[in-house]
Amino acid sequence: MNSPTLQSHHTEKNGAETSVQIPEIFDQLKAFHPQIAKTTAKERIQKLKQLHKAIEANRDAIYRALNADFRKSEAETDLTEIMQVVGEIRYAIRHLKKWLKPHRVAPTLVALTTRSWIRYEPRGVVLVISPWNYPFNLTLGPVVSACAAGNCIMVKPSEFTPQTNAVVRKILGEVFPENEIAVIEGDATVATELLKLPFDHIFFTGNPNVGKIVMKAASENLASVTLELGGKSPVIIDESANINDAAKKVVWGKYLNMGQTCVAPDYVLVNSKVFPEFLEKVQHYIAKLYGETEAERKANNSYPRVISQRHHERLVELIRDAVENGATLAAGGQSDAAEKYISPTVLTDVSPDSRVMQEEIFGPV
Repeated sequence: MNSPTLQSHHTEKNGAETSVQIPEIFDQLKAFHPQIAKTTAKERIQKLKQLHKAIEANRDAIYRALNADFRKSEAETDLTEIMQVVGEIRYAIRHLKKWLKPHRVAPTLVALTTRSWIRYEPRGVVLVISPWNYPFNLTLGPVVSACAAGNCIMVKPSEFTPQTNAVVRKILGEVFPENEIAVIEGDATVATELLKLPFDHIFFTGNPNVGKIVMKAASENLASVTLELGGKSPVIIDESANINDAAKKVVWGKYLNMGQTCVAPDYVLVNSKVFPEFLEKVQHYIAKLYGETEAERKANNSYPRVISQRHHERLVELIRDAVENGATLAAGGQSDAAEKYISPTVLTDVSPDSRVMQEEIFGPV
């Protein structure tokens, strides 16, 4: 496909050019979409294979970027970022021909003498607003789906992960012209400008309050949305549970990515008969996975950091508020603002009215 490639777009956080540049870029995507919509399964599969190849060629750069943004280890980057995107690509490649094939359906009574098919078509121009907690996975995952469906895409990654954003931009630029996929960087003011535009579909990953704003903006254009939102994630353990297994899984699921995962357990409801054993096992697995001492945990390369000072301060305040309201520190509680570090923390006897029980934690507590 021969088409001119646009210059790289980097919209600064408060740049005066924002309100001008973004509509222009959108118009270029919109104008180019009819060509993309006509691409065959074979052509789209080829693009996806090129994307996979570009990811593998930039693997070391991905490692460095995620480590720079919040000290994520190579093993965790492989497991939670790269493998997830590669899996999406492989799945799309395996099924794309079937997805694009029209499906014959029986006619309804009013169309009894006709022949009918269902044919799936691209939406048009898709907006992907991705978060900072899994900035590679949750940016490129939706891009793979939108690309496989034959859409043009505008990507707005989080401003909190600039190093990862640069690698994502590089990878996409090696495969797609920017009138097919454009990357726009900036803070919430840029996202606000984007939501004023008539996108045909919006992917958003983030908190429910912003999700409502996205859904309202999409409704103005009758656009469809895919919303992956956070919340409180409970775990319930009764006396019939395998306590050792439950504790190991809760510790792994909670402290992976330093708890900055939307499905990480926020609180655990434990039967009183097995509570002492469960707490002991949780403390054991924290020590086993991250270190016996505070110094070992802080130096552990498999334990990332909080994404920003603001979020670090919020988490410290959640712990302080819980303790002031009667909670007991059963593990952790230490923090280092300079390193954006919080030790793996366990609170017991927590008041239901504490902020830690009312808000999504999104951290190692």
